[in-house]
Amino acid sequence: MIIFSERINGMYRDVRKAINEKEKSVVQRLVKEQVAGGADIMDINLGPTKGDPVENFVWLAQTVHEVTDKPISLDSAKPKLLAEAVAKVHQALPGTKLVINSSTAAADCMATLVPVAAEHGASIIGLTMDQEGVPGNVERRVECGATFFMTAMEAGILPEDIYLDPIILPVNVAQKQPWAVMEAIRQLAILSDPPPHFILGLSNVSQKCLMRELINRTYLVMTITAGLDAAIMDAADKELVEAAISAEILLEKHLYSDDYIKAWKMQKGV
Repeated sequence: MIIFSERINGMYRDVRKAINEKEKSVVQRLVKEQVAGGADIMDINLGPTKGDPVENFVWLAQTVHEVTDKPISLDSAKPKLLAEAVAKVHQALPGTKLVINSSTAAADCMATLVPVAAEHGASIIGLTMDQEGVPGNVERRVECGATFFMTAMEAGILPEDIYLDPIILPVNVAQKQPWAVMEAIRQLAILSDPPPHFILGLSNVSQKCLMRELINRTYLVMTITAGLDAAIMDAADKELVEAAISAEILLEKHLYSDDYIKAWKMQKGV
């Protein structure tokens, strides 16, 4: 399981305040907590912050990089902003692996972001949606995912650098969608050998629900059985991380030992 840390996000008040006031210590404390929990990639999202967004992305990426050499995922729904920010962060941190989070399968969005990923050696997340919005069924998710995957491959991006996000919606308003996402993963997994990665913004499934932690843990395990191998999640949530480790043990993705959680942490270096 590739864990993208969700915590360095300006939607959280403490992070938003830290970005606006350039308080490095707040961000770096959170980064250390996420890395200690097993985060592999630091996803950074500005949220509704003040000032120049490209400059904020560069500052935030540099602040993160000062305390970890983990790859950095730049997270925004604005393609032109992402393209400019990736170029500037790559220039500021030339040895750091970057992830573009994210593009859609809409032609204009792919035309903006896929070449940027190829130019800078970045990984890229593709949402299985296009200009018509989030699909309501499996078939359109698969169609959009296949379109994005083939476009990225044709640009020279390897499957290992392509993440497909089938877009999970809150279960309290779209109860059929959790199953549709899992089925889309199963079908998209046969696109190539090796397949692309599959990723979700995990906490979206439980948005505005009661017992959010339980829903998140349960759905993470379910999607791992369908082929999910990456998630944007809170790496400091010990029970969530251990549920993922246990699921992968049961699926024979790791060798079992009585201390399998300790072994996983040793392998991660945490």
